[in-house]
Amino acid sequence: MGRAESSPSALVREFIARCNAGDPWSLLSDRVIVTVNGTTPLSGRYPGIPLVRGILLDSARVVIASLDISISKIICAGTRVATLICLSGRNSAGTPFNTEGRLCGCVFTVDAGLIHEVTLFPDTSLIEIALYHRQYVSDV
Repeated sequence: MGRAESSPSALVREFIARCNAGDPWSLLSDRVIVTVNGTTPLSGRYPGIPLVRGILLDSARVVIASLDISISKIICAGTRVATLICLSGRNSAGTPFNTEGRLCGCVFTVDAGLIHEVTLFPDTSLIEIALYHRQYVSDV
């Protein structure tokens, strides 16, 4: 169970730390809804921990060997926490992704010490490169 005494922003920081450690599940509501915006095969709405684990996480795990998530900025207003995060790591072929440190947005809804909703606004080209080995002309 989550920590009711934690502020929403502290809970999100702890969630990111636990994601990096591989065990964020106790901070999510059983009825959590994770939405990945965009037009990639990973984009969609995933209601409930079984779908988040079984579809979203397991499909990503096949192609991502390592992932590191860091928070660049965090803003909290009531139960909503908006973050700019950096997702980087290596895909299953050993190729690093997001070495330039591009950020994406992520909004969390927190209540009673648990995360009830996660909405990710990713850099879709990053998903295509990291998960599907697409190649793009560098624009940086």
